[in-house]
Amino acid sequence: MGQITGGFVGSVGGVHLPPRPPVNARPVRLAPRPPWLAGRDHTLAEVHARLTASPEQPCLLAIHGLGGVGKTSLAVEYGHRYQHEYELVWQLPAEDSAVLSAALADLAAMLGMRQPGETADPVHQVHAVLAAHPGRWLLIFDNAPDADAARTFLPPAGNGHVLVTSRSANWPTRHGLELPVLDGDPAAAFLLERSGQDDTAAAAAVVTELGALPLALEQAGAYIAGTGTTLAGYLHLLRRQRTELLDQGHPWGYSERVASTWRLAFDHLDETTPQAIALLQLLACYAPEAIPYQLLLAPLDHSNPRNMLDGGDHGIAELLALPHGDLAINAAIEALRRYSLINRPSDGSVSVHRLVQAVTLDQLNPSQRAAWQHAATALLEAALPDTPEQPDTWPRFAQLLPHARTVLPLTSPILRTVAQYLGQSGDYRTATTLTREIHHALEASLGAEHPDTLVARDDLAIWTGEAGDAAAARDQLTTLLSINEHVLGAEHPQTLFHRDVLAYWTGEAGDAAAARDQLTTLLSINEHVLGAEHPDTLHVRQHQVYWANRASRGR
Repeated sequence: MGQITGGFVGSVGGVHLPPRPPVNARPVRLAPRPPWLAGRDHTLAEVHARLTASPEQPCLLAIHGLGGVGKTSLAVEYGHRYQHEYELVWQLPAEDSAVLSAALADLAAMLGMRQPGETADPVHQVHAVLAAHPGRWLLIFDNAPDADAARTFLPPAGNGHVLVTSRSANWPTRHGLELPVLDGDPAAAFLLERSGQDDTAAAAAVVTELGALPLALEQAGAYIAGTGTTLAGYLHLLRRQRTELLDQGHPWGYSERVASTWRLAFDHLDETTPQAIALLQLLACYAPEAIPYQLLLAPLDHSNPRNMLDGGDHGIAELLALPHGDLAINAAIEALRRYSLINRPSDGSVSVHRLVQAVTLDQLNPSQRAAWQHAATALLEAALPDTPEQPDTWPRFAQLLPHARTVLPLTSPILRTVAQYLGQSGDYRTATTLTREIHHALEASLGAEHPDTLVARDDLAIWTGEAGDAAAARDQLTTLLSINEHVLGAEHPQTLFHRDVLAYWTGEAGDAAAARDQLTTLLSINEHVLGAEHPDTLHVRQHQVYWANRASRGR
C-alpha cells in the first residue's frame, strides 16, 4: 500500500487521456492532532498494547464512554502518535451510515479501487483491499451509534487494527474500553495550561464542579482565555449561572458544548424509552456515586406510590413514570448505558456524572424539578430502615447515607435516624458533625425551645461525649436541663431521659459521686411518676448502683 496505482482512463472533449502513473503515497486521513490531551498517556499505552498483543486479525477495540469524555481526541491522538507503525491510517465518520458509506467510497478511490461513477459497493471494495494487503493498517470509526450499526462496516479480514469510538457501552467486554473522566491532578494541570493561569486552588475547585469532564474543562479554558476572566471568576459564575455558562465557550476539537452534547440522547430516550429518561431524572436527584437503584425502586413493587408521599400528590406522576419490576428496570438501565449516561451497573448500583445530573435537572422547569426531588425523597425514606440500633441494618444505611445527605433537608426527622445510625455504628465524629448541623437547622426554623430542637441538642451532647469529650457533653447537658424542665416539664419523659444521660456523662467526666447523687434524685422522680417496677425506673436503679459503687471505690 506504499504505492497507489490509479490507472484510470478518461477523456476530455474527445481527447483520450493516458493512464495516470503510479504514485507513491501513504494514505492518512486524521483530524488535527489535539493540542492538549492531559492524563491519557496510560490509556494510550493500554490501547496500543491491546491492539498489538491481540492474536485476532483484524483486531477491534471500541473506546466508549460519556459524551464529552474525550473518546475522539484519544483515538485521533493514537492515530498521530503511532502512525509510523501503519501503512494506512484513515478516520471515518460513523454516526450516519450513509455518510460512512460515502467516506468509504473516498477511501476506495484513494486505494485505486473505485472509478468516478462506479456503483460497486465501496464497503466491499475497501474490505477486499485491506484483506489482501500484507502491511498493517488502522481504521478509526468515529462516533458509531452502537455495535449493531457498525458491524457491517467493520473489515472481516486483514492485518490491521480497528478503533471505534462510541457512546454506547453495549460492546463485548473483550472488545471494549470504557474511558473515564480525568483524574483530578491532570485535569487541574490541563485547565491551568489551557487557561494560561496559575491559580491552582481555583483550578482544582473548577475541576470538582465540572466533574473532570474533558469537554467541560476545554470549554472552561476556552471561555477563560477568550473573555479574560480568572479561574476564580469562572468558578463564581459556574456556581451561580451554571446552565448559561455551560452553553458558552468554543471548545477546540468538539462540535458541541456541554449544554447540548447529551441533548440528542435525552430526546431519543424520551421518545423511545420514556421509563429510562424518568429513571435518569430520578438518579439526577441523588449523589452522583453508587446510587443503589434496585434498592430505591424496590418499594414501588409492594407499596402504593400515593401512600409514599407526604403532603398530597406532588411527585405521584413521577413515581408512576418509573420502571417497575426487574425486566423494566433492566431495560431502562440498558437504554441509559446505550448512551453511556450511567456507568456500568455493579451490585444493583450505578454512578452518574455530576454534569449529566445537572444538565438533566436543568432541562426541567422548577415545578418538575421539585416533583422529582419529592419523589426521590419518598423513595429514599421508604428504603431507609427505622432501627439504627440494629447492626444488621447498618449496611443499608451505609449505602443510602450519601443520598440521604443529598436529598433530605436537615430538618427531616429521617435524617436524625441516619445520624443515630452513625453514632450507633461507632462513627461518633461524623454523628456529632451531622447532629450539630441538624440542631442548627432546627433552631433556625423552629426556635431554640422547640421539642425537636431540644432532642437534637440532647443527641449532640451524647455524640460529643462518645467522640471523647465527656466534660463537654456534661456541660452541654447541664445547660440544657433547665431549658427542658421549663419547656417540657420536670416529669416529661424527655426530661427524665435527659437527667439519666447527664448523670452518665457527669460520671464519665470524673465525678462518680455527683453521678450517684443525680441518679438518686432521678430514681425518686421515676418511682413517683412511673412506678417502682417500670423498666425505666429499674434501668435508673441499675445506673445508680453502678455509680454508687464507683464513688465508693474513689473512681
